[in-house]
Amino acid sequence: MGGTVPPLPDSDRGRGASRPGASGQPRGRDAGTPAVAVSTHRAMTPESMAGAIEAGLKTDRFGRPLSVYEQVGSTNDEAAPLARQGAPEGTTVIAQVQTRGRGRRGRTWHSPAGGLWLSVVLRPRLAREQWPLLGLAASAGAADAVGEVARLPVRVKWPNDLLVEKRKIGGVLIETSGTAAIAGIGINANVPPGALDPEIGATSLLAWLGHPVDLVELACAVLGRFEWHYDLLHRDPEAILGRWREHDVTLGRQVRVWGAQDLEGVAEDVDSRGALLVRTPEGLQRVVAGDVSLRTVETPAE
Repeated sequence: MGGTVPPLPDSDRGRGASRPGASGQPRGRDAGTPAVAVSTHRAMTPESMAGAIEAGLKTDRFGRPLSVYEQVGSTNDEAAPLARQGAPEGTTVIAQVQTRGRGRRGRTWHSPAGGLWLSVVLRPRLAREQWPLLGLAASAGAADAVGEVARLPVRVKWPNDLLVEKRKIGGVLIETSGTAAIAGIGINANVPPGALDPEIGATSLLAWLGHPVDLVELACAVLGRFEWHYDLLHRDPEAILGRWREHDVTLGRQVRVWGAQDLEGVAEDVDSRGALLVRTPEGLQRVVAGDVSLRTVETPAE
């Protein structure tokens, strides 16, 4: 179905490190505050984390160039001006902490130390009406990466929630910046249970596994898997829909959707532009954006 997935290989801003990647840009460092512990058993400065990720990358473009910061407001907000200034596709920003992380529809995304918070500059060679497929490619890639690093089955709820056993472990946010797109990916990796957002029923890999994962390995896997799915999207958009469906938990379920209009029905499929098709009593409805809640359908006792 499109090929074999390759094997694994501002005032808010704190200390950071930039790596040149394929573009040959000079290295640089922003002055700032001390580093925090971000990997499994050792403290890593932004510079050492950038170097370790750079050494482990198996990508052609994603993560090249790479900037890692101890703290930013939002990695998407850091990446957007880089895109407007002509940064090459694959330019990546990673933060150890986000103070103003956000999800879809402007919601706050709690982003404490221990998570993987990153954004990638994209320059899609797609018609604008196909850009919603970027989120499906990113979520399928992230689900692959998290699942393989953590050895857990990771599922996707339309359009971009990453779930482990019905609990949210991460998400994807696609935003536009001129002719570019910014793909933000957030994963609750080594976030302690007490630091998780209780309002959304979040979990973390640390809480689920009982031990931390290596954030460097996870970052390399996410960038590698995302790049592979992004390239597949450009070669064969229908194949990326198939990859997304392999992880999906939405289709075939009774759902409630909050968006431009609220509706309830059965999620039947996603169309060629990534919209959710919901069968309601009034007919088939096409949902371009919205929040989806999976409903439990009770079967009458016989």
